[in-house]
Amino acid sequence: MKTITSRLFLFLLVIFLIETTIAQVKIGAKAGYSIGRITDDSDNIYTKDYESSSGVDLGVFAEFPVSDLFSLQLEVLYTQRGGERTGLQPIPTAALEDFGSIVQLNYMLHLQGKAPVTDTNPLYADFKNVSELRYIEIPFLGKLGWGDTWRFYVEAGPYIGFLASSTQKTSGTSLITLDAQGTDPLRVLNPIYDPSDPSTGALWVPVPPQDFTAETDTKEELNAYNVGFHAGSGLIRKINEKHEVFVGFRGSWGARPIQKDEVFGKSHVGGLVFSLGYAYTL
Repeated sequence: MKTITSRLFLFLLVIFLIETTIAQVKIGAKAGYSIGRITDDSDNIYTKDYESSSGVDLGVFAEFPVSDLFSLQLEVLYTQRGGERTGLQPIPTAALEDFGSIVQLNYMLHLQGKAPVTDTNPLYADFKNVSELRYIEIPFLGKLGWGDTWRFYVEAGPYIGFLASSTQKTSGTSLITLDAQGTDPLRVLNPIYDPSDPSTGALWVPVPPQDFTAETDTKEELNAYNVGFHAGSGLIRKINEKHEVFVGFRGSWGARPIQKDEVFGKSHVGGLVFSLGYAYTL
């Protein structure tokens, strides 16, 4: 497999070198609006019900014509991906450290006859959870185009992406519960309980609503790189022999799950991007 991959890259490099010497290479830049998406077909409790989030997509590129119809394009992009989820959702045990020791929490649950809290049997709360992922992506695309002054094109090809940063932003105030339906609140010992005085309440009382406002760096929890596929189309307006502008629409899909630990899901990142750009012919 490594030999085949090496030969493929060598073949593409030879094409690049040949076409660079005999064709008019184009260089350019573009900026776009990105609608990011996180999907997970496994229905994992940590990753389901995520909705789209918006961001930016910025990049530079070099286009190497092979013929009037076909060219190869290499890009370097800064892309924002992610998603958001609102409502009852699980709390990873690492996030519970803000509320005290997990050992102490599980001992308290043991006294109540409850199962211990783990990442596979978590606590739940109702809050907003926003995942923000930022990648440096390098797509290698094949591009077909028709026309002269106005030129329509389609493009497709693989990419590799490197995770630049990852942030989890949570907000909201909520009771903490032992179940995903929110019917069994987490309880602690009542500090004023007196069995001889009913007015002091029960021995175990619900934990008051907690503030979930936080911003957490999650880069170490995710894979450092991703691979996937880009495909899109657009319209080019040629200004003169050297200058042109274009509008484009592109979709992307990441083939590699982003999580290191499958307990937290097997999510794939992707997005839709609407771009404006400029190209200059060397």
